[in-house]
Amino acid sequence: MYGRKYKEVERKLAAALGDAARGIVYEDEGTTVKGRMEWWLEDSAKGDLGHRAYANYKLQIRRHISPALGRIKLKNLNPAHVQSLYAAKLRDELKPSSVRYIHAVLHRALEQAVRFNLIPSNPASKVDPPKVRQEEITPLDAEQARRFLGATKGDRFECLYILSLTCGLRMGEALGLRWADIDLDAGTLRVNRQLQRMRRDGDKSGTLVFSEPKTPAAAP
Repeated sequence: MYGRKYKEVERKLAAALGDAARGIVYEDEGTTVKGRMEWWLEDSAKGDLGHRAYANYKLQIRRHISPALGRIKLKNLNPAHVQSLYAAKLRDELKPSSVRYIHAVLHRALEQAVRFNLIPSNPASKVDPPKVRQEEITPLDAEQARRFLGATKGDRFECLYILSLTCGLRMGEALGLRWADIDLDAGTLRVNRQLQRMRRDGDKSGTLVFSEPKTPAAAP
């Protein structure tokens, strides 16, 4: 233990002994938040994430988390650092929902660090992410649905419109359907995948990829 004064070293030693008693041992005291986030994403989280989720997680780390917190040592990260990050993003007019997404990624990575006994507690658990106002979605009523189907009659995508409207499919789910997903005899449709557009920095058009649906289920 090092410090400018004896009392400082004494305090650090007492804290280290307390952590050791609880089974918390830093594998590398030089590990930064940036290094930990990147390791967690590539070696742990990547296998459980779909293509789009992985790309979004990577974007949050590279664009928001690492520039603000990346140089801080993992063991020194505290709730004030995290709260300051969220406040700064809101001042930059980032949407509260986007800030909550940053919070979700950071919280998940730090939670694993706690389970691995790298830090005693999760700093992101002690902050207040911004609240998001849920906008109420107003679906089409029966008359509006009839008018919509009447207006699209004869359109090349008429079948797609009818299917999406009657089964409540998301756009990506409808575009990911194959003939093998439909059983005409049983009158069922199974959503096995969805089509999503992945965008990266500088890529305006993005790349179309198939991924697992959010909620796989059979639709009558």
